[in-house]
Amino acid sequence: MSIDDETFFSENLTSINKMVSKILLLIIPLPLFLIAFSHFGIFSISDVFSFRILVMAIIFYLIFQLLIKSNIRPKLTMAVGLLEINLFIALVGTNSKVGVYITFGLVPIISCLYYNRRLTNTIGIFSYIFMEVSLYFKYRNSAAVFDNSTEMTFLGSYIPVAAGFTIEFFFVFLTANLMAKRGFMTLKHLLSLIDDRNGLIENLREKQSKLHNTQEKIIEFVTQSLKSHDLLTGFHVEHTQTYVRMIALKLRSLGYYANELTDETINLYADAAFLHDIGKIHTPEGILNKPGKFTDEEFAIMKRHPKDGADLIRTLPTIGNGKFNDTAYEIALYHHEKWDGTGYPSGKSGTDIPLCARIMAAADVIDALISLRTYKKPMSIDKAMSIFEESRGTQFEPCIVDAVIACKDEIRRKDAEFKARESNEFNREVSDKHQYNELLKIQILEKVTNECESHDFKKYLDENLKKLKSEYDEKYGKSKEF
Repeated sequence: MSIDDETFFSENLTSINKMVSKILLLIIPLPLFLIAFSHFGIFSISDVFSFRILVMAIIFYLIFQLLIKSNIRPKLTMAVGLLEINLFIALVGTNSKVGVYITFGLVPIISCLYYNRRLTNTIGIFSYIFMEVSLYFKYRNSAAVFDNSTEMTFLGSYIPVAAGFTIEFFFVFLTANLMAKRGFMTLKHLLSLIDDRNGLIENLREKQSKLHNTQEKIIEFVTQSLKSHDLLTGFHVEHTQTYVRMIALKLRSLGYYANELTDETINLYADAAFLHDIGKIHTPEGILNKPGKFTDEEFAIMKRHPKDGADLIRTLPTIGNGKFNDTAYEIALYHHEKWDGTGYPSGKSGTDIPLCARIMAAADVIDALISLRTYKKPMSIDKAMSIFEESRGTQFEPCIVDAVIACKDEIRRKDAEFKARESNEFNREVSDKHQYNELLKIQILEKVTNECESHDFKKYLDENLKKLKSEYDEKYGKSKEF
């Protein structure tokens, strides 16, 4: 915004015009008070005079309202409103019984609110003219202010009083002029500061936008790298991000953690969910993609990935104000903890587990249950819901179970979308992994067979090697050399 910003001055002009409209409305009851006070003997004002100024006040107000509603020329409306107030004061001032001397100085002061020095000077001149004309009619009506104990003459009575009022009004005019000038300069300075601030904010927003884009690319790179290492994790992190957001929103709508789960926090949880399994990059590929059940030793290795992931996230540079780093750390480290304290790696329980990790745990499990794995087929949504119900108060916080079950239909729709989009890619990756593993077996068995010194055992190995190669050729065509 600059000092030439038409929007600001247009809004200010409209606002002050409304204030002037209120002043014109408030002066309508004044003649009625004069009539009432005159009947009680407080004033000595004729009813005819009071009725005249009542009619004038109503006419002035209606004209001004008509100009406001037409909205044709707001600046004309501004000038008319101020002149109407001036004229009303002058009309009231013509009565010899009413003293409105100081009131003539108020209109130039009001004009300062428009931040228009030329307007203030113009209104000041008109105020002075109206004041002098009003004084003249007051003089003609033999007002007491002109009584100098001698005969009432124009030169002897009117001119001295008019001169005194001129001197007083000069100071009013000077004050209004200085106020208009000072107000304009102050406004200019403030708007200049706002311009500088807005420029800095815009620059900061641009930098934050670039930083956010960089962060997203880093996260995408990490997840894609993990996807190449683990057959399923690439899909899994995308699914769980969706489920984290879904569960958090449902928790809030059900009245749970409404203060904590702001839109900003929910977005933060969903973004950080991308990195919840980042520790699996340290897990051997053979364990990650094993088609069967883990041995105790293999499961012990798998259980390291929360701590490995948290350690990796600690090496990230601070993103934004650091909230993302802290949330990603908590999610990675604690997403395998359980509500009853039987999880890993720390055995935390209840609300000692951060809320982000409790929500992440539910999203992690729901996707694991209903998605295809190398060791199992996907489970039905209804069966997954029953498992969550059975895990209420043990693996999961009860309110999180409520949220997951309340999301049943949404989860069903998203799961169908995921499967439709990913099935071909998943089948291709499974086939590539299986082919690679079988070629690796053949290569290892060839090496062992060639190095075997026992004739009988070497014969046994040869038979098995031929069998493996035959099965491979039947599935994939002629075997390759590594």
